[in-house]
Amino acid sequence: MSNIGSVQYSKGNKVGELKAVWIHSDYGNGTGSATGSQSATFEGKYEIEYFDCNGLSLTVLNLEIIKNAQRYDLSWSKNGVVTSIGIGVVNSGVLSAGYYDV
Repeated sequence: MSNIGSVQYSKGNKVGELKAVWIHSDYGNGTGSATGSQSATFEGKYEIEYFDCNGLSLTVLNLEIIKNAQRYDLSWSKNGVVTSIGIGVVNSGVLSAGYYDV
């Protein structure tokens, strides 16, 4: 399979901060750091920088997370163009999501 990935988001030490761990079938794996929404939940809009497994910056994207009943709908965009979409669930304080590039 190609063009798919998985990401886990956890709350950072500051309000509005998320930490990410990701893996992608084509691009490897790494981490990320987001700032944005002041919500106590994961919902909201963030700016997120993703890093490769060596800590080198790969890209900065806009991330929107919307709660929809028991699931979370995620979309990533750059310059107003959606680059990826995903679906996730929260368990033990971690938002885990699968996604694919569009």
